[in-house]
Amino acid sequence: MGDRLAQCILESSSIRKITVKLPSLLKSSLPVRILNDGYNMRQKSKWVVEAINALLSRNGWEGALLSELMVTPNTQDVFSVPEIVVIKINQEVHRVALLNPSLNANQSSIIRAAINRRMLGL
Repeated sequence: MGDRLAQCILESSSIRKITVKLPSLLKSSLPVRILNDGYNMRQKSKWVVEAINALLSRNGWEGALLSELMVTPNTQDVFSVPEIVVIKINQEVHRVALLNPSLNANQSSIIRAAINRRMLGL
C-alpha cells in the first residue's frame, strides 16, 4: 500500500527539486542502499520520498533531529520531491521551530534524518 501511495503522490502533484546538504559519507553510501533495496538510481527520489513520509508519520519523529545537530554536511544532493511532501516538510519545520527551536529544524535536516533512519532500517 505504501508503494501505491508514494506513486500516487508522485503522479498527482507538481514536483520540486530540493537541494539537501549531506555528509559525503552519507551521499556515497546512499546509492548502494538504494540498489540493495531493489530500486534503481532513477528511483532515488522515490526512495527518499518514502523515507520522508515514513519518518514524518511516526509519533515523536522530532527526536531524530537530535542526531542531526552533530552533522557537518560538506556536500549536497538534489531530489525530486512532490509539492505536497515539500509543504508537509515546511509545516513540520515551522511546528518544530515553535515547539523546540534548539533542534534547528530545516528541510535538509529533516530529509537527512529520514535518509539516515531508512538506511538504519528504522
